[in-house]
Amino acid sequence: MITWLYRRWRRRHLKERPFPEEWVEILRRRYQFYKKLDDEQRERFHTHLKVFLWEKHWEGAGGLEVTEEMKVIISAAAARIARNLPLSVYNRLTEIVIYPSHYKHPGEDHKAVMGQAHHFGTLVLSWDAVKKGIAVPDDARDTAIHEFAHVLDAESGGFDGTPLLEKGSDYPVWAEVMGKHFAELQEAPFDACLRPYGAKNEAEFFAVATEAFFETPEQLRRCAPELYDVLAGYFGADPV
Repeated sequence: MITWLYRRWRRRHLKERPFPEEWVEILRRRYQFYKKLDDEQRERFHTHLKVFLWEKHWEGAGGLEVTEEMKVIISAAAARIARNLPLSVYNRLTEIVIYPSHYKHPGEDHKAVMGQAHHFGTLVLSWDAVKKGIAVPDDARDTAIHEFAHVLDAESGGFDGTPLLEKGSDYPVWAEVMGKHFAELQEAPFDACLRPYGAKNEAEFFAVATEAFFETPEQLRRCAPELYDVLAGYFGADPV
């Protein structure tokens, strides 16, 4: 109860703090979508971004010094996909760890990792991967969006491809549509409108579909309109 009340009190004060002008310049320079937001959407985006940035603990790894611009860019990815969701969707996430580039887990020298969301509240990202993701904004490949989708997924208690939905009646439709398209991607991973990595499991399918929804929405709506509509309903957004 004390933690909940403190978070509510602190979050109210963070929301009231003005959005720094220098952040606006970073966003205009780095993100094309930012310029297209209307006033209402920009205000929601700003609120999510500043609360996220100021609430989370930021840590550099591998000798990286985390800068304000890095925080803004990564927080913008979190706010972009969640700006129409409650601020509470990132409550479980407490720490962002940033490596200079791809990193490897001990004992797994063969596998380079670009990012990883952990169930215990830590998100690890490769800064090079984050920059590469935003450099090409229309290829449905964005490491930060992908990993934040995993964070939203974990809000329900695990990585199973189903985040917390607004109403209980939303779950049957979600299961039917997501299950159908996941099965189709598994059967023909190179013929679908989503990249093959989404066929790995339900969690990766949701993350890959989220990348496509925000980066290539026209293509996704054209080839998988039901999937587009379900994601639009969850995110409260219509990128097209």
